[in-house]
Amino acid sequence: MSDVVKCLFFSEFHTTAGPKITYQHPESFALKEAFDLAYEYIITKPQLYDRLMTVRVMDYVIMGCPQGITDKKYDRNTLIFNFGFVFDKNCDTAPFESVVRKLGATFTIYELENGFLSDSVRREKLPMILDQLFTQLNEHGSCSLPIDDVNTLNLKITPTIAPPPLAYAHQVPIFVCSAEDMEATKVDLTLQQIVPYIDGFNHILKISQESDVDVGIVSLCVQHLVAYGYLKLISIFQYCNVYVPTPSIRRLLDDATLQTNCLEYVAISGCIPKLKDVFQLYCSLEPGLTVKDLCYRHEPSRLGIDERRLIQFGLTHDLVHHCKKYPTLVQHEQSPDPNLQQLVKYLDGLHDYDEICCALGWSHQTVDNLIENSDNVVIHLR
Repeated sequence: MSDVVKCLFFSEFHTTAGPKITYQHPESFALKEAFDLAYEYIITKPQLYDRLMTVRVMDYVIMGCPQGITDKKYDRNTLIFNFGFVFDKNCDTAPFESVVRKLGATFTIYELENGFLSDSVRREKLPMILDQLFTQLNEHGSCSLPIDDVNTLNLKITPTIAPPPLAYAHQVPIFVCSAEDMEATKVDLTLQQIVPYIDGFNHILKISQESDVDVGIVSLCVQHLVAYGYLKLISIFQYCNVYVPTPSIRRLLDDATLQTNCLEYVAISGCIPKLKDVFQLYCSLEPGLTVKDLCYRHEPSRLGIDERRLIQFGLTHDLVHHCKKYPTLVQHEQSPDPNLQQLVKYLDGLHDYDEICCALGWSHQTVDNLIENSDNVVIHLR
């Protein structure tokens, strides 16, 4: 968080001087010119009170939440003030929005309770408060600052979290941590229903059917578990699938922890296989070679290796890539076969076999047979 906030300042409307910067930290920061260009968005009209304002001016972004308190005790019957944050122009300011809002609202409460901002003695604490806010927010992303004997100011920057990736019905969720480590599964009734069916082989639609939970709800649960790092999404395992090793396969030779985890994961009946055999199987994968062909050629079970878990581990750790089939209709044709007519809407090169089979409830063989009988469909592998 170091140096994300370039400057903090307290500004107010002075009855004779107008909008002004009363205090700032660091005091050496050249703020006046930028303030003079943007003051209308810092000390604002009543219509913009308590609204988050972000202004790009010169090479900076100024963010504040202008406040106004109406009372006859103030000059011109109103106290107008704002705590401003200054950032570089390319900085992501979204994580600070809640901090800026809360800071303005909190000092409005302090003023209403004990006149903190209008009392000449109490407001002398503002330079120290700005100093501490600047330091703690930049260094720790949060602060806990005693204001007086009663009040403590607690602020925390909220990190920006990317929206979780969508989880589709044909995708297979697999745990990358122990399900027992997830506290949510102990209190969430829906998760308790679906977690027993997440085994790294069942796709989301099948999990929905087996657990008797709506597929949309299962997808949403999986989506959030992926976002929090509990699950990864892989493709459906089929013996007719083709896989190839990725450049990351080299990690299996260099990373001792990965080696141990891999050998334990792919072992049959606890009998740990040899690293040489596992690595050779991964390197034997090539375009055009199905898993079925691999089993005929190398007999993984004889080596103490579970071929399904071998592929599963490879996908989860980016050691192998699934070469998926994407059928594309190159010329429209009228066919009396109703099944082919059902298939046509998926023949745009954007849907792979897993998605098509899951949507239509067909096997890979059924789709293959229909496509082989058509001269106008080509298959892209990617």
